[in-house]
Amino acid sequence: MLLDRRAWLRLAAAGLLTPRPLFGQGAARPAPLKITDVTITPIALPDPPLLASSGCHGPYFLRNLVQLRTEAGIVGIGETRGGQGTTAALERAAASLKGQNVFAYRSFFKPIYTDHVGAWAGIELACLDAAGKATNRRLCELLGGPVRDEPEFAAYLFYRYAADQPKLLADSRLADPRGKGDRALDQWGEVRTPEAMVKLADEWRKRWGFSVFKLKGGVLPPDAELETLKRMNAHFGGKHLLRIDPNARWKKETALTIGKKLKDVHLEYYEDPVAGQQAMSEVRTETGLPMSTNMCVTRFEHVPEAVRLKPVDVVLADSHYWGGITGCLELGRICETFGWKVSQHSNNHAGVTMAAMVHIAATVPQLTVASDTHYPWLIEGADVIQGPNLKIQGGKLKIPAGPGVGVQLDPDKVARAHEVYRKCGMKERDDATTMRLIEPGWKRELY
Repeated sequence: MLLDRRAWLRLAAAGLLTPRPLFGQGAARPAPLKITDVTITPIALPDPPLLASSGCHGPYFLRNLVQLRTEAGIVGIGETRGGQGTTAALERAAASLKGQNVFAYRSFFKPIYTDHVGAWAGIELACLDAAGKATNRRLCELLGGPVRDEPEFAAYLFYRYAADQPKLLADSRLADPRGKGDRALDQWGEVRTPEAMVKLADEWRKRWGFSVFKLKGGVLPPDAELETLKRMNAHFGGKHLLRIDPNARWKKETALTIGKKLKDVHLEYYEDPVAGQQAMSEVRTETGLPMSTNMCVTRFEHVPEAVRLKPVDVVLADSHYWGGITGCLELGRICETFGWKVSQHSNNHAGVTMAAMVHIAATVPQLTVASDTHYPWLIEGADVIQGPNLKIQGGKLKIPAGPGVGVQLDPDKVARAHEVYRKCGMKERDDATTMRLIEPGWKRELY
């Protein structure tokens, strides 16, 4: 029942009403959630021999885990890029984090971000996870709520060697019992022809329900990769969107020749066929194809030149490159301003980053293009999260239901992954070294 002003004043004078204070006028504020301890854990997870313009993936991919313990007993978790450079940056930041309030993570953003953007991404995620756990809110809800509940992901297809390729099994860095046949890391086999790639794409469609397929190019001769896309398009009856990413291993003349022939396939975008914004702009203009990048526009400082040269139509967000999840939100608004679409870039990652990518895709309104993900290449049980690997169904992933990022680390799995990191001796990604085990003298030369 609504009260008129006089009735309200009478009840208040009699002490029968207690006016509700506004925030800042006596209302309860959230208690600070101060960081008491920081743990940085470098890990190595099994990686199949995927081929890219950089060579062949090594036996493991590297990541860094962040755990922020708070005085309330809540632990926030994050995951970011691997390698000793990132580990060192995280360790430099760790000392400055003690006593900081995770709810005020933007207040200590600048020095860590300036030192190493990937380190900041892992720390920000851990802060958001802790804040979500403290308030019993999902990460996406802390950022304003989801605009979509089941973000779409693309199949990320790589040419590759079989997991039990003999020269790869002789790699001295191996620190697990993988072997031949049933003991191989996976059973996808060798994929180094157009026919084999079409078979792989169809198997992934059946298993995970993907309807968008990205081909990692820059591996076979360009005509063979063009043939692969044509056969995939024919196999799917032109119903599924295709992408190709040669990682700038093509000369401009090659990119133009192939690009003009790509008009015969259901191409969603042409990603980084050449290096640099100028060359990308020229290919975009001369082919008329929509262009995407994770190489020439990967920092906010790259945006002014991109506005001038117009090299892209789709920009790939990545919290580890663009300054955390809040950086991806800022990128969305910028892209909307200039008429660019937004998707997400992927590197090899574990389930904490996978969950974070789902929250990002659910929260950034402009992120309407299916995101990339390496996650299907991570074999079941090799992740560091509790329970099974996250499930992709119908080419989509549901937002994790739990508070914060929505997944928890499994201490035993983390310990195992750290022990592998220690034993394998890998400190940075080096695809060329693995490639030379099979092809001695291999060099990354342009096609």
